[in-house]
Amino acid sequence: MAQPVLTACGLQSELLPRFTLIKEDSGVDGGFLIAATLGQRLKASRDNHVLLIATHHTYHHYSSACMKIGFNLGPARESGQLEILDVGAELYRNYPDATPSLDDINKRIDTFLETNQNASILIDDLSYFLNFDHSEAQLIDFVEQFAVPTDEQRHHSLVIKLNTADLWPTLCANLDDMAQTEIRLQRLASGQFREVDGRLIVRRYPTEKDAGAQGLMKVKVVDKSVLYKVNERNVKVFVPGEIGIKNL
Repeated sequence: MAQPVLTACGLQSELLPRFTLIKEDSGVDGGFLIAATLGQRLKASRDNHVLLIATHHTYHHYSSACMKIGFNLGPARESGQLEILDVGAELYRNYPDATPSLDDINKRIDTFLETNQNASILIDDLSYFLNFDHSEAQLIDFVEQFAVPTDEQRHHSLVIKLNTADLWPTLCANLDDMAQTEIRLQRLASGQFREVDGRLIVRRYPTEKDAGAQGLMKVKVVDKSVLYKVNERNVKVFVPGEIGIKNL
């Protein structure tokens, strides 16, 4: 199961932050967090509606991954609780007549938000669109439309995964500023290790109770720093220093 890693990231809550940013180091695949969040949102309540914009992986990959950790996406998709925009599959069908367009995705998200309450939008890999003549500035504007609250009566959550984040300094810095929660997936500095895949660091803004100590400028602080291991049917987390991994 994936509950331990969801709890560590704060992604098991009934109400997710407006914008959560998952940043992967080069060579790290954070798709397991997208799959776990997707399954958890659908299973938590039938009132939760999810739009998955799949770029790095396909819908079939996530369907298989969710099944392994106890979530069946089929009924949710059939009922309309889950909507899929499989960007890679559409590119395969339409190329070269049409390529992925942020304007088209914008319209799809707007329609989704207008017709669904308790809505969550999961974007598998935002950097994918940089391959199709979209600039970092365009991606920043795209995210800002949905990450910055404009209608206090309508709450939706946005979870974006950004692959090889260090390659896009302007994009990454701006998304950092907009995100309420940052989840960084890092490779181990010591190299590969059989029992652990990498390090997971969660940064959040402090609570109102603790914010006073920071003065006028709020800065994210490290909320969790754990090691993780993605197995065939579960995701385990470890506190650095546990027996057997104390040198990591």
